[in-house]
Amino acid sequence: MRRLVAGLKRFVFIAVGYIAAVLTSILVPVLLIALLEGLEYGNWSIVFAFDWLVSFPLTVVTVAVCALLIVGPAIFMAERLSLRGWFYFAATGAITSIAFGVLIPGSAGGFVFNPGFLGFLATAGIAAGSVYWFLAGRKSGHLIRRDQQ
Repeated sequence: MRRLVAGLKRFVFIAVGYIAAVLTSILVPVLLIALLEGLEYGNWSIVFAFDWLVSFPLTVVTVAVCALLIVGPAIFMAERLSLRGWFYFAATGAITSIAFGVLIPGSAGGFVFNPGFLGFLATAGIAAGSVYWFLAGRKSGHLIRRDQQ
């Protein structure tokens, strides 16, 4: 019973970390675009132009489901192999964000090879991977390691 509770608790930490990472991967680009638009043109109204009530929840669900197909195996490997390094999760986030932006048609305005666009996606992914690491990744494989001792 104790193992079951510990496993469920770990699963909840993984789920919360993943949802927080998804939210970060969506909000970081929105905030970066608003910041760049505001600083360059003095137009801060772009933040209010985004449909936060309808588009945002739909975006969260879409990104969560699609990104899980890419990052799910990486999270599973981190748990099985006790990978706890920040760099692993940051790199996984960057790769996932770039793959999502390149492979999913219509996401982020479609793909045109542009190093700035790839850097933009990588920045959002690194931020998301860092959030996941902070919430759940630092203790990856904690239950497996405890069982082996």
